Amino acid sequence: MTTRVEIVNDFLAINVKPGKTIQDIVEASGSALPFGCRDGECGTCVVFVESGMEFLSDVTDKEKIVMKNIGETSPKARLACQMKIAEPNGQIRLKY
Repeated sequence: MTTRVEIVNDFLAINVKPGKTIQDIVEASGSALPFGCRDGECGTCVVFVESGMEFLSDVTDKEKIVMKNIGETSPKARLACQMKIAEPNGQIRLKY
């Protein structure tokens, strides 16, 4: 069972199994989404979850700290390097 991940900016749609990070998906798909540290420290990979937040892992403590440090207050903002697909049979739409 998979979840469909759409990266709006790149016109990409990929079906993936739970457990994969958005970073894994982006790197395998050729998306132009930028990454910096790849460890949830820099905030370069901020994305906005347009829909499907319920199919993603919970916000990590690292994400909370980075979002505060960069001044991002949107509840839709997440770090692509920290998010994992948590549930199958869904659809997630991301924008960066």
